Amino acid sequence: MPASKRFDIALWSIILLALAVRLVYVLVRAPDGIHGPDAELYDRIAWRLITEGRYIAEDHLGGMSLATRPALFPVVLGGLYAIFGHAFLAPKMFHCVLGALTCGLTYSLGREAFDRRAGIFAGVGAAIFPQLIYYCGTITTETFHIFLLTCAMLLLLMGSRRNVRVTAWLAGGAVLGLAVLARSAMLGLLPVLGVWLLVVTQSKRAAIARFLLVAVGTAAVMSPWIIRNYAALGRFVPATTEGGYTFWLTNNPRATGGGKCYLPEDVTPFKGLDEVEADRLFYRMGFDFIRSHPGRAAQLFVAKFGRLWRLWPHADEPAVGVTNAIIGGVSFVPVLLLAVIGAAMSWARRRDLLLFYCLIGYTTVVYCVYMAVTRYRAPLMPVLLVLAGFAAARFLDRVRKVPGSK
Repeated sequence: MPASKRFDIALWSIILLALAVRLVYVLVRAPDGIHGPDAELYDRIAWRLITEGRYIAEDHLGGMSLATRPALFPVVLGGLYAIFGHAFLAPKMFHCVLGALTCGLTYSLGREAFDRRAGIFAGVGAAIFPQLIYYCGTITTETFHIFLLTCAMLLLLMGSRRNVRVTAWLAGGAVLGLAVLARSAMLGLLPVLGVWLLVVTQSKRAAIARFLLVAVGTAAVMSPWIIRNYAALGRFVPATTEGGYTFWLTNNPRATGGGKCYLPEDVTPFKGLDEVEADRLFYRMGFDFIRSHPGRAAQLFVAKFGRLWRLWPHADEPAVGVTNAIIGGVSFVPVLLLAVIGAAMSWARRRDLLLFYCLIGYTTVVYCVYMAVTRYRAPLMPVLLVLAGFAAARFLDRVRKVPGSK
């Protein structure tokens, strides 16, 4: 077997570069601290899980919730606390490893979608992209979720292009289920994948079979959490009980499209409700607003689109600040520009790349319906970097006047 088949030097070089950059950043700039209210909440959930044996957290109404956040990240965080103590350096080191592996996955995704050089550009871009480095120094779900989602995308893309075994589709679904357990907003991606498979698979029977395998893999991984929620709450709760509040927060008369948290002016209707009932009431209030104010709801949708895809983060977002906002804008603009160019240059292959566009489209829509901040687009960065890497590789071809090769 040729050495290139046994050992991919580009892959491991990218992983090692990414790991070195992240370790230096965390050890020099972010060894302590957890950065923001979401991180503080995950920290409390994980520590209670270890010290009290309970998965419980504060909810937005001032009570305690059994399912306000998805379970996987707090469980892993709690495991790290159990081994290394209640300190933040070990989770950040863990994030550095996952972040580096994500860069390797991004390279592999680019190679699978286009060619080796596009993968190298994408992987190196991921290794040095400031936002992806920054999240390795936080106690939030971003690094963990991005790793799982990128892995799922790679498995699914490979499955659609190769004659893979049943277990490969089950594995893709299982990793997607883990990604949902890390970020519940991805739950709705599953039916979107069904549409994707119907489009890209020649045999509709094969497309349905593959989708069922992905769905079984997802359901199998998520079933312990779903069963636990049914036992604890007495109702079917596949993800969390926070969706209703988030939906209402940006679909009500006081909403501006921003992510500032607040409560209804009158919380009397919530008295005596359990968290599932409160979640449903928030959803009803949000839908009532949309039905009675469709024009304003459309304006809020557009405003949330702008917040999600603005070129730089809001400096007043938790743990951002002016410096990080500037760095975020300076780094994101060229990637976005190259990604758009890459999408245009590869438009003739749009069917082959439909998985990427399904992910981008679904993520955009779901956060424009719920709540949008720039960090919610972070899971899309590997895909955007792959498209950008393709454009960069083609530009290099034209400069050198060398035809592309795989």
